[in-house]
Amino acid sequence: MHAPDKPIVLIHGLIGSLSDPKILAAFGSTKIHAPDLIGYGRHSHTDTDNLTLGDQADHVIDFISSLGRGKVHLAGHSVGGAVSALVACRRPDLVETLTSIEGNFTLKDAFWSSQIAVKSDRKVVALIEDYRADPDAWIAGAGVPRNDWTSTLARAWLANQPAATIKAQARAVVAATGQQSYLADMRTLMRSAMPVHLIAGARSAAGWDVPDWANQLCDMRINIPATGHLMMAEDPAAFANAILACLAYR
Repeated sequence: MHAPDKPIVLIHGLIGSLSDPKILAAFGSTKIHAPDLIGYGRHSHTDTDNLTLGDQADHVIDFISSLGRGKVHLAGHSVGGAVSALVACRRPDLVETLTSIEGNFTLKDAFWSSQIAVKSDRKVVALIEDYRADPDAWIAGAGVPRNDWTSTLARAWLANQPAATIKAQARAVVAATGQQSYLADMRTLMRSAMPVHLIAGARSAAGWDVPDWANQLCDMRINIPATGHLMMAEDPAAFANAILACLAYR
């Protein structure tokens, strides 16, 4: 499969990062970037008290602009799919294609974020500490088989952000996707000239609350066999190949 002529920018979800070397290596010679959102990784000490999804979108816009390469292929996973959709709506001049990888469409997709958003700070900290105490159990709970790499990946993902960021990001995605204008903007985007692709794990696809009109308007939809919501941890090659297949579709 030929490498796309423009870089791919991968936007991560509520926990973790997509910058793991094994995940990125699965894309072969493709120019690819996986930046940290506000409150994550290199930005984990940033104040997130009043964080909005729009802030995250502007952060991604600044990152894409800093590349100095013009348009990119933008792909977002879960909460990152909602961030990416906002980026595409705000700055279509920077986005060649948009790929939503089980990205949030409605509050049904943000069910876990909805639970996190209303918990006390103390309870969120306790929850994340429980996950960190047994990262193998945490990632296995998402259907990811345990091996040396996924065990290391789980630890890295759980360490990539403080509990405060997880709660702030959860609040932000609930606030954004709970607005009636969010789906209206998504429909307008998918009716535009910008190609929009949808990717899901085959096991988790039925739980993805994609409106019928979105399935009809998307340029390509792929359900990756034998994977769930964390498909990039279960099968990095299948994850990369699905994105590249979408970008090769005309």
